[in-house]
Amino acid sequence: MKLLVRLILLLSLFIPYFTKAALYVDVRKNSVSNISLVVSQCACKTELESELSESITKIIETNLSNCGLFNVKRSAETESTSWTSDTLVKVSLSEVSDRALELSFHLFDTVTKRELFTQSVVFSAKDWRKIGHLISDAIHDRLIGEKGHFNTKIAYIAEEKDSDYKSIRKIAVMNQDGSNVKYLTDGDKLVSTPRFSPNGKSIVYISYLDGRSYIILKNLKDNTESIVSAFEGVISAPRFSPDGQSLLISHSSDGATNILSLDLNSKRTKKITKNSAISTSPSFSPDQKYIVFSSDISGSQQLYIIDLTKKSKKPKRISFGNGKYATPVWSPKGDLIAFTKIQSGKFYIGVMKPDGKEERLLSEGHKIESPAWLPNGRGIIFTKTESLSNSKLYLVDLVKKNQKMISTPTNAYLPDWSYF
Repeated sequence: MKLLVRLILLLSLFIPYFTKAALYVDVRKNSVSNISLVVSQCACKTELESELSESITKIIETNLSNCGLFNVKRSAETESTSWTSDTLVKVSLSEVSDRALELSFHLFDTVTKRELFTQSVVFSAKDWRKIGHLISDAIHDRLIGEKGHFNTKIAYIAEEKDSDYKSIRKIAVMNQDGSNVKYLTDGDKLVSTPRFSPNGKSIVYISYLDGRSYIILKNLKDNTESIVSAFEGVISAPRFSPDGQSLLISHSSDGATNILSLDLNSKRTKKITKNSAISTSPSFSPDQKYIVFSSDISGSQQLYIIDLTKKSKKPKRISFGNGKYATPVWSPKGDLIAFTKIQSGKFYIGVMKPDGKEERLLSEGHKIESPAWLPNGRGIIFTKTESLSNSKLYLVDLVKKNQKMISTPTNAYLPDWSYF
């Protein structure tokens, strides 16, 4: 653990010294030319060096290829005369003690013949996967000018059938690349909607038992959990405030569904909407001054915003396209709102400005829903259901609309992505 902490600290320290990138990708535009990058492994002397060098290099290659901004190739050090890429990453490993290694990696701009950065760190062999993700983040940060998401996690509902074909649902957490899946619940109760806390140390989810709804807070470090609050009726769609001090939730009771705010310290609730409509799926803006939610106030399901700084709290409609709108979620940068759209029997994942302008549809399918943002705001993860026995998680890039399935060992629903 101490070795891993040392690596994280070193990686965080050296990147800021390089404030002007020789290569730059403008991720705000709809057309982006990928950076051509070669990942090169140096010669290894031992079996462990060879094994981990290959594994770490593969992690780097996969991460950077999948993010949609790099064209990545592999190369051996002996092939240096054929390098024609924009950038070159050289990775070398050497054993320094039993199951501990020193990793050196260098990033070169092959156009200007300039070394962008170099660093050597010591780590424990068991942490090889995290090392690969951290190096991927360092490369992404240096060349793109914004944080990578490779050392983050995804929470979701994992579903499988038992021997009697009964549906068993569990809360699951995995690395962003689909590796290291861990189940946080054992399937003995109905669970829904896991959400990461802003500090990444816990997850909140909803559990239903004997006609009551329970908000459960799960500590990810020691695996303990506690009941935050219990409600008569149905609670759904929890969402942390950016400061982590409160939750937005939907509460269905007596034929109406309203948005509530739950203070996590005092456990007190406050109604934000007070009507007979169905208002659900609330999400804070990053500055915590607004919330967006879906409601049928106007007769059909649409998106609304409430300004929390105003006394009236009057909802303002922002969606005016054809069809119904649902499951809105504010982007980490605050510039966009993602949503699910249902029109003429088809489902779409899209984004719009907070004022409702510039609506763009990113993905279309038989049933796609439950969008959640990558922490850097560059893409959206969502649920894609092809049939009752086939539901998976997909990632769509915001700029190029490239889609990628994130592999899971079971059916998967209702994803959420951890913060940085």
